[in-house]
This record gives sequence, structure tokens and C-alpha cells, in this order.
Amino acid sequence: MASAPDVSEVISLLVSLFAISLMSVLFGRKTSGTSLANINYARGLVVALYIVSWAFTTIAAVLTSTNYGNIVSCTVSIFVCLSLYAASKIIIYLFLIEKVYVVSSVASTRMKTTLYKVNILLLTPYSVILVLMILSRVAVINDKDECYIGLKPLASITLILYDIFISCWLTVLFIRPLMSTTSVLQGPSKMKLRQVAQRTLIGSVVALILSSGNVFTLVYFRGYEDSVLCLLSCTLDVTLNAVTVHWVTSRARGSHPTEKASQRHMNANTNNNNTSTTEKQVAPSDTHISVTVESYTENNY
Repeated sequence: MASAPDVSEVISLLVSLFAISLMSVLFGRKTSGTSLANINYARGLVVALYIVSWAFTTIAAVLTSTNYGNIVSCTVSIFVCLSLYAASKIIIYLFLIEKVYVVSSVASTRMKTTLYKVNILLLTPYSVILVLMILSRVAVINDKDECYIGLKPLASITLILYDIFISCWLTVLFIRPLMSTTSVLQGPSKMKLRQVAQRTLIGSVVALILSSGNVFTLVYFRGYEDSVLCLLSCTLDVTLNAVTVHWVTSRARGSHPTEKASQRHMNANTNNNNTSTTEKQVAPSDTHISVTVESYTENNY
């Protein structure tokens, strides 16, 4: 008699199917009506996150249904978690670093900004941690033909400490300009930029909570976690992170009253003076802010 379907496996497959569909929708919305040449670095990171998240959830769905008593599928499961899951985290960190540059730098290129270079440098330890995770990987089949994957304590503890450090560091970098009275975020004309910083701050906190919770699970199981549960938790992690990033880069419906009044004032000046927008003289900081913010936000529809 055939055995009854495993409840956790069914739930994991349903979550994966939902995540695959959701990533497809978000990818379509982000790229709809946009040519490849118009995808800048900021949007490219978001699109790359959708692709990596979609690839992970798709492969995870296949592995969930094939790793029972299959050491090859079991071994592939841990490598997928290490590669695609790690890739999604790196993309998120690059995205947050880019946002820090947006809200803290004025009229300065990335590589001429000390803080940007420091943040990029802080990502280099992740390559060492990735090597450590590969060397400390766990992929075994028990006597019940169940697949268990994970990381040994040294790798998992190192990973969670690094995640907490880099996430807290980036979070502080968003809080600092929001609290400062002399930052580029202050002033009624900078409402849109403040909204970018506030949303990204929330996104940074969400990323910290998700990654910490996921790795804490590995620590709790001492590196030996049921592959179905591990793939499910990683799928939820990458999907919720992608949804958070999508929300961060989506402009809320409606505009702030100050922005609307400013827009009406600009339109009135344009009509009265019969001057095109490109002919107006704009301060360097405003040019940087307006171009940068528009590159990171889009209308909800």
C-alpha cells in the first residue's frame, strides 16, 4: 500500500508554487514596458533578485519531491541553498548599500564616496564565509531514507554573526540621516527622498529578522535539519525579502501635499515662462536627488 503524502512536503510544495507565481508577477511588473537598455543598476539589482528567488523556489520545489532516499538530490539541496540563497543575500546587501549611497551622498559618484567603498569592502568577508559553509555542509540520508541538510555550528554561527553585523550597520546608516537635522534628507522638497530612506530602513530591518530567524533555525537543529523544512524556510526567506524590496522600490499611491504643491508650482512656471524642464537651472544636489530617487521608485499599478 502506498504511504500517505507527507504533510510538510505538501505544504512546502504549495508554498514553492505560490512563491514561483509571485516572483513571476513581480518580475513582469518591474520589467513591463522597459527595454533592456533602460534598466539601470538599481533596477537591475531588483530584477536579479527576482530571477534568483524564482530559480531557488523552482529548484526547491523539485528537490522537495525527489530527496526522499536520494543522496544525489539531498546533496544538490544543500548546494542550492548555499549558492542561490547566498546570491540572494548578496544582491540584497548590494541593494541596501546602493540605497545608503542615495540618501547620504550628494553630487558624488559611487567610487568617489568613501562610505560606499567601505560598505563594498565589508561584503568581502562573505566570500570567506561561503567557503566555510561549503566545507561545513551537511547532507545525509538517515535510516528512514529521510534527507537532512544544514551547516555545522562553526559555519552557521559565523554566518549569523556576520548577517547581524552587516544588517545592523546598514540600518544605522539609514537611521543617521533620518535623525540628523543637517542631512540631505531635510527640507520640505526632500519628502520623496525621506520616504525612500524610511522604506529602505524598514526593508533593512525585515532582512535582518528573516535572515537571523532562518540561520537561528539551523543553529537550533545543530546543523541537521530536515531538508523539506530547510528548503521551506529558505523559500519563505527569499520570497519575503523579494516582496519587501519590491515594496521599497514602489512609490506609494498619491503624493505628499508638499510634493503636489511643488509640482503645481513647477507646472505653473513652465506654462508662464514657456520653458522646458531641461532648460531650467537646478542646483547640483537637487539634480542628484531627483535623478537618483526616480531611478529607485516606480508607480504602483
